[in-house]
This record gives sequence, structure tokens and C-alpha cells, in this order.
Amino acid sequence: MTDRSAEHVAPTDDDFDAVAFERAERAEHEERAAELKLMAIAAGRRKGGMAGAAMAGAMLAVRDIYEGPPLDADIVEVAESPDEPGDIDTDGIEVTVGDVDVWAPPPGGTTDVPDA
Repeated sequence: MTDRSAEHVAPTDDDFDAVAFERAERAEHEERAAELKLMAIAAGRRKGGMAGAAMAGAMLAVRDIYEGPPLDADIVEVAESPDEPGDIDTDGIEVTVGDVDVWAPPPGGTTDVPDA
């Protein structure tokens, strides 16, 4: 029997606090969005009766379909390269896109094509 206690890292209280805070923040945001929708439908009902309320609800549905779900701003894309990054200010930049080699000189630098 192996000891697995070293492999498992127990979450700390800070982890639970961060998760609870994020959930509470998301719940508040959703509650505010629902409140705004209800206020818009109520305004439509005051202005146009039942037809105004129906039109306000339909317009909110069209907006939700058109805009789609809200995007998380916390998404970060990370790309790694096996090579060291070069200094494009002194060397220019050379890349291969598909089967095409592309080279651009450094800003204000020489226009000599590098040796292949």
C-alpha cells in the first residue's frame, strides 16, 4: 500500500474564500441582470399594456440571442515556442506561414535579406 497523502494537496481557506467570493459576485451580477429585465418589462407594461410587456420581453430575447452569452474576460491564451525570441528591433523578423517564408527588416534598419 502506498502513501498517497503526499500527492494530495488540501485546499486552503483562501481557496474557499476566493471561490465563494466569485460565486457571490456572479450571483449578484445575475440578480442585477434579472432585475433590469423585469424593470424593462414593467416599463413596457406601463406604456403599452400587455402588448408593451410582450414586446419588451421579445426585444430582450432578441438581444440575448444576438449578443450571445457574456464572455469571461479572464481567459488568457498562452503560446510557447521552442526557440528563443529574437530582437526584432535589430534583426528584423523572419517567419514561415504555410509554405511561404516572410521576412521584414528592422524598423529604420537595413533592407538586406538575411543569409538563408
